[in-house]
Amino acid sequence: MTKSKILRVLLPICITLLFAAGYYYYAPPAINFHDPALWWYLIAVLAAYGILRLLFGFQTLTENGKPNLKGFLGFAAAAVLFLVYFVIQLFSGPLFHAGTYAAAGAERITTGDFASEVQMVENGEITDIAIMDTVTAEAMGRRQIGSLGTLATQYELGQFMTTTVNAQPKKVATLGYGSFWKWLKTRSDGIPGYVSVDPVTGSSEYIEFPEPIHYSDTSYFNENIYRHLQFSAPTAVFGNVHFEVDNDGNPYWIATTYSYRVGINAVAVPDGILVCDAVTGAVTRYDAADAPQWVSIVYPADDIIELVNYAGLYGNGFWNSRLSKTGVYTCTNDYGYKVVGDNLNAFTGITSAASDKSNIAFILCDEHTGQVRRYDIYGAEEYSAETAAEGLVMNYGYKASFPSLVNVGGRPVYIMALTDDGALIKQYGMVDLQDYTKVVVGDTVRDTWQAFVDRYGGSSAASSNEPAAVRLTAPPETAVIEGNSYIYLETADGIYRLQADGNEEALFAGAGDRLELTVSGQLRDGLYTAELKR
Repeated sequence: MTKSKILRVLLPICITLLFAAGYYYYAPPAINFHDPALWWYLIAVLAAYGILRLLFGFQTLTENGKPNLKGFLGFAAAAVLFLVYFVIQLFSGPLFHAGTYAAAGAERITTGDFASEVQMVENGEITDIAIMDTVTAEAMGRRQIGSLGTLATQYELGQFMTTTVNAQPKKVATLGYGSFWKWLKTRSDGIPGYVSVDPVTGSSEYIEFPEPIHYSDTSYFNENIYRHLQFSAPTAVFGNVHFEVDNDGNPYWIATTYSYRVGINAVAVPDGILVCDAVTGAVTRYDAADAPQWVSIVYPADDIIELVNYAGLYGNGFWNSRLSKTGVYTCTNDYGYKVVGDNLNAFTGITSAASDKSNIAFILCDEHTGQVRRYDIYGAEEYSAETAAEGLVMNYGYKASFPSLVNVGGRPVYIMALTDDGALIKQYGMVDLQDYTKVVVGDTVRDTWQAFVDRYGGSSAASSNEPAAVRLTAPPETAVIEGNSYIYLETADGIYRLQADGNEEALFAGAGDRLELTVSGQLRDGLYTAELKR
């Protein structure tokens, strides 16, 4: 073999290895079959080798006037790898694995009783929910940073995360470097502190770290938290990298690790966390069950809600989710936060696929344990509640935050902040979940709670999920109210209102027929909300 031929063979290999090393350092994938980034990394490296063979080895691409297949080896390997990846992804969808998708969510869901499980509000003291939304927290955080003088020119505010500190909800965001040059100039000093916003009281404060931190999402090279975590745990597939502080104020970065039920990366289920000391960079890996109690987010809300949606969509098979949609439900596309015990819970409603503007239930998703409690209570969906609250202050143009849920005398009630165009909280609103015509606003949380109790009473008129056997005195009647379809059943004791969706069998009953119902509440004297007993 001549020297020029050896050079044409070796140059593509050497440059490809340099490219592979640089690419791996810049965006390191997990050394794990389940990380799609690894597949694209290998495809890119093989394709690069193929291009380099074209550039340096053109004389070896043909032999005796025919294509030399060895010269196209890089392209061929890249094409095969891409084809394998595409086929695996194609056959990993819910069309082929609907049962697995549904089971991943259903195994987390248990049914609860709202009135007895969710702590009742007493004397207007609401300390367990994050009433303030992230947009408002960011506005308050920026104003807080603006008051810090020279720090405001050296650092920028990072992304806020809702966590718990000593069992109280907090929104926290660390300072960060605004650019590469600011990092280069101040990296030896580190990042001095973070902003903490109390989403209950609306107060904010800047807090200095016990020691400045050096690992962050705005740092570069080996101090960048994403690169540092991947190098520290090279086989871990992780996401949701976020900032938290422990109960003593020590700063950490937390990342959730995943396992997968189907194919390469389908049906992602959180299985643990990586905990990185933001000062020293020490990384510890925990299984989900062994995560330190102070860590608020082991199971991110987005991941849990996605699994619940799988259960709602595919519980009765894939084609049912596309055709008849019997029993199909999905979660509201946003959520609020509530502390239950010591753990942060995400709250969101569940809407039937055939329902329009009402929830058939709501869930609390524990972000530390990954468990989901479902409460089967019909009522207004969150955006209808927002609109109801905004209607009382429409002359001011205030906007409602995504509501959270509180227990007022056994009755589920939405509570939300009302903010102006500058994201300042001006008032608060409370809306009855089961009857969103019951709405009040107030200047403080306590005032709003008091106004609600004074106007509508502090307890439900009927206990939740009360069984009842009724005999109809007239055929069922239907009505559409605010875009929602209802069935009305008249009996000797009163009238029962049922959501049309999911209770269609009631339409075939007649006068004198006996029905088994589950009564969920009383709208007013003689009018009850109910559903057919399952």
